[in-house]
Amino acid sequence: MNRQAGYCSATAIAYPLPRQRSDSRLERPLRIPAISLVLLAIVVSCLSLVAGGDKPIPLYRYLVVIDPGHGGEDPGAIGIGGLEEKAITLPIAQMVYLKSLNDKQLRIVLSRRDDEYISPADRILAADSISADLYVSIHANAFSSGSVSGVETLVHETQSTGSASYRLAEILQQHVVAATGAVDRGVKWAPLFIRRATMPAALVETGFVTNPHEAKLLQSISYQSKIADAILAAIREFLNIQ
Repeated sequence: MNRQAGYCSATAIAYPLPRQRSDSRLERPLRIPAISLVLLAIVVSCLSLVAGGDKPIPLYRYLVVIDPGHGGEDPGAIGIGGLEEKAITLPIAQMVYLKSLNDKQLRIVLSRRDDEYISPADRILAADSISADLYVSIHANAFSSGSVSGVETLVHETQSTGSASYRLAEILQQHVVAATGAVDRGVKWAPLFIRRATMPAALVETGFVTNPHEAKLLQSISYQSKIADAILAAIREFLNIQ
C-alpha cells in the first residue's frame, strides 16, 4: 500500500489479551477472542485531513509491523545459561523502531512493546487490521547440539520462490548475514503462523541461543544493533525506499 508521504511520529499500542500458550513459529488453529483482538494504533499525529473533506490519511508511504517473537509466559527457546529467546527478540525490534523514526516514508509499529504474551494469530490479525505493507517476525534459534550456528530466514511452506514473501526473506537473509558475518543457513520453508498474513511476511532467525558464541553475541547491544540495522536496510530495499 502506497500512502501519502510526509513526516509524523508513530506509536505501537498493544492491548494484552487473555493468555493462551501457542508456539510463535508454527501454525495453529485460529481462535478469535470474544473481546477485541490485538489493536495496533498509530497516534493521531500520523494523520492529516484530505483537502475538502474530513477523511484522515496517514503521512507516510509504508507501514511495517515488526514482531518480536514470544513474550510473557512464552519464553521461546531456552539457551546457554537459561538465556530466553524473548529477551533477544524484543530489544532488536525496539532498535528497528527507534532507528526508523527519522524515515519520512516508513512507519514501524511493534506487535508488542514489553514482556507480554500475545498469540501469533492475534498479531497477524492486528497487522491485517491496520493494512500493514510488510510483516517481519524476529526470532532466535535453538538446537540440541551447541555446535550449530548461523542465521536463517523462514517463509510459509506455501510460498513459491517467486512470491513477494520469499523475496522479502531473501533480502532479509542477505542483509543480516552481511551485517553479522554469521553462517548463512539460507531461506527455508516451514508451516508458519504467518501463512494468514495478507501482506508479504517473513521470519528471521537471528542466531542460536544454544551456541555459546552466538548466545553471547545475541546479548550484546552492538550485535543487536547490527541486526536491527540489517533488518531496516532490508525493509527499505524491499520497498525501494531510497
